[in-house]
Amino acid sequence: MKFLKDIKRCRNLLKEDRKKYWNNNKKNFEKNLMKIINSYKIPKPWKIYVVAGNFISNKKIMPYDWDSWSATLLICATKRQNYEIMLFFNRARSEFLSVPGLIRIVTHELKHVDQLIKNPSDEIKSKINDKFSEREEKEVETEVDKLPKEFLEQTALESVLYCYDNYGWEAAKKMADFFKNQETVYSGGYSEWMTKEEYNIFMKAKKEKNINLFINNY
Repeated sequence: MKFLKDIKRCRNLLKEDRKKYWNNNKKNFEKNLMKIINSYKIPKPWKIYVVAGNFISNKKIMPYDWDSWSATLLICATKRQNYEIMLFFNRARSEFLSVPGLIRIVTHELKHVDQLIKNPSDEIKSKINDKFSEREEKEVETEVDKLPKEFLEQTALESVLYCYDNYGWEAAKKMADFFKNQETVYSGGYSEWMTKEEYNIFMKAKKEKNINLFINNY
């Protein structure tokens, strides 16, 4: 699969100068997003607008905060107004990720694009009905879970490491907790984004104050 060959290179870099790694990912964030999105074939007459940004907030939004969400939004779907979708990617949650680390997040939103194109009115319904939204998320996550496990692991690995490097052990634990409890966030319907085994290894690394125990698990 495309981008799978980049996993080994990224994991080696995570054992070296991670500050440079995070800075490079942030610098190339928009380009990296489009690498993935451009590999997706958008059926005519639909058009996708991509937005990457931060919310204006009186506090810093962390990668594990509720406010770090990304979204797929219907703009219009008529012959007169055109057929347009907006993809919003929250920098707070994802700008530090590599291309392999972004695959899970971007694929999740692109699967929502598929749902929206199939039935635009469902996008609005999902915003006002938790049960319907949960069903939509389960459908998306079932498809995302078919990705090679290396992509699924990379999102968790990079996110936890980024929090550790920049904010310390407690922030890294909050990120790990967020992933471990992913099934319950927002409307529900998500898969676990960190396995129990991965979480337990992280907790062992935290207890022993040795982040390499976590890194070497991958």
